[in-house]
Amino acid sequence: MDNQQLPITAAAHGDQEAFRLIVRRMEPLIQSQIHACRCDGTEDEDLAQEALVGLLNAVRTYRPDGGAAFTTYATTCIRNRLLSAARRCQPRGVQEVPLEAEEELSDSTDDPALRLQEQEAAKRLLQLMRQRLTQLEYTVMLLRLSECSYEEIAARLGITKKAVDNAVQRLRRKIRQ
Repeated sequence: MDNQQLPITAAAHGDQEAFRLIVRRMEPLIQSQIHACRCDGTEDEDLAQEALVGLLNAVRTYRPDGGAAFTTYATTCIRNRLLSAARRCQPRGVQEVPLEAEEELSDSTDDPALRLQEQEAAKRLLQLMRQRLTQLEYTVMLLRLSECSYEEIAARLGITKKAVDNAVQRLRRKIRQ
């Protein structure tokens, strides 16, 4: 794919249709870069968004006289963006977050048998969530249940607020299933 086949200049000047055409034609390259940069703690949706930001950056900063074909330049921009996102999204030393709701459950009744049943039900629910959610989604869920804000979660996990929001949206969809 050479530079003449892509409306790079039009897209760089804000032509959304031109950018959509570039995205469509670059889709195989984007997917291959996402596949190459996939790691624990990142979702394909997040990586796809990051790849599109990398492609948009490539469109906006590409100079034909720079000596590289657009595809080569875009590949580098996309890969760099994905690698940077993967580093940010990788939970750093993520540890189990205590679920304070379990403590509240134990105070809900004086009947030891009922209290034990409630605790067992809570444990089963947590196991189910651990199986259905990714590590990042599960950790975000526990932090949200502990009443941490998106900002606090992002800071604690070393990720962006958008990545926290994306994880929350995914876990909501998974819980509804």
